[in-house]
Amino acid sequence: MPAIILVFIFATVLPAAIDLEIRHRTQASLAAEASKHKVERQMLEARLAALQGQIEPHFLFNTLANTRALIHQDAAMAEQMLNHLIAYLRAAMPDMRLSTTTLGQELDRAAAYLQIFQIRLGARFQYSVQATDEVRACLIPPLAIMSLVENAIKHGIEPQPGEVRIDISASSEAGQLLVTVSDNGRGFKDELGSGVGLLNVQERLSALFGEQAELQLQPGGKGGVRATICLPARTGKLA
Repeated sequence: MPAIILVFIFATVLPAAIDLEIRHRTQASLAAEASKHKVERQMLEARLAALQGQIEPHFLFNTLANTRALIHQDAAMAEQMLNHLIAYLRAAMPDMRLSTTTLGQELDRAAAYLQIFQIRLGARFQYSVQATDEVRACLIPPLAIMSLVENAIKHGIEPQPGEVRIDISASSEAGQLLVTVSDNGRGFKDELGSGVGLLNVQERLSALFGEQAELQLQPGGKGGVRATICLPARTGKLA
């Protein structure tokens, strides 16, 4: 009888006990992994919020300062610029605290911002924005394009006499979204400047997409600088 009992234990009870232990360990491992990913995501969200917070006051201060400067030159034009600014902020504020927005929304905000500078700089400044409906649906960090546009205006366009322009274009190649901001300003001599702008863009791209995204800077074909954001062409919502 003892032999029969031992055989029964080894044949039924022991495998069940082993299976139960494996399940417990697997569940514990999955729970630990889920907790780890939750903490990592919370840290990422906190980092993105901190980086985003650096951009907002920087952008708003520059825009309001430009509006104030125009008040002393042309009050009617300043009022028109203020109306453009209000329209921009009404469209931009809901997305400023998000980690991503669509390229289309970002390009619309950039166009509104460039309209403000067209008022300030007059006929000598022109701009263009080109993107298909397909690429406009792709995700991108909020104000990433704005940071490039601001940098181009401050360090390339404003110091440059004569006719100046900024061209924004976007395309998708082999699953990659490419967004380029080109200007014909002062070039690398003054273009990079200092502060949070370009470094902030690179850090946010890295935080959201890792090594799959980057910011490239190249000399422009007719002077100035070509700044290109490369990141995975994704739509919908980031996991």
